[in-house]
Amino acid sequence: MPGTMSSSSEAPQDTSGACVENHPRPVVLILSGQSVFAESHNTAPLHEISSDVCSVSNKNASVRFERVEQSVQDETNEDKLMPAPPRRHLFYLVHPSNAQYRTDIAAKYYITCVAPEMIGNVRLEVAESRLRRTSFRVMLSANRTASDNPLFDQNEEQSVLFNIRPISQAAHCRYIWSDSNGSEVAKDQRTGGTHKLALSGPLSQQLRDMIVAAWLLRLWYDTAESRQAKKQFFESMASVEGSTDPYMKRQCDLM
Repeated sequence: MPGTMSSSSEAPQDTSGACVENHPRPVVLILSGQSVFAESHNTAPLHEISSDVCSVSNKNASVRFERVEQSVQDETNEDKLMPAPPRRHLFYLVHPSNAQYRTDIAAKYYITCVAPEMIGNVRLEVAESRLRRTSFRVMLSANRTASDNPLFDQNEEQSVLFNIRPISQAAHCRYIWSDSNGSEVAKDQRTGGTHKLALSGPLSQQLRDMIVAAWLLRLWYDTAESRQAKKQFFESMASVEGSTDPYMKRQCDLM
């Protein structure tokens, strides 16, 4: 897998040749509204999205994902007003409208790359594991972008970028993320109502961008597939179809 973690002193390379960043400790990222921050630093956000994927009121089918380029402040001008750091648009996170009822879409949840130098497009595969707990796979179609048609390789041998499996929530950890070799790359958790992603070791910038985007896509899945979101959907459909529609009324009553 591109940019997998290595225990050697030599920095591994991803498919673009970008060196892995050297982080001696695991990095914990937190989601606050539309921004992703490093938990240990009170700084500017590392990534931003155009709408809150954890809000059931979010009706957008596509969400922009941007990396906030970090700059080093001149210590001799600490009081000087610094310009806003530039943002680089990397991906679109996509959940097509009425996806659960459509057969004309590439996937119900997926990510497309804006820049051709990124690793490719990915889709979120959902599987129900034991005890009705949901697991996921992030499937990569390498070297494809938002402008490609089709967006994803039709070959059944698409590569697995990440496996996401549920574990006990006793320690507030909901999912373990691993690469295609089974090595742990992150822990996905929620503590005190805050979503966190704890990266287990160094990743290339490209893979870090992608795992954060895929994490947000998984959170979008949780929100859009929740009972509250489905109830809102059937209530809105019932109002369009008319309150006398027995099917829509029954669906609302069941929620």
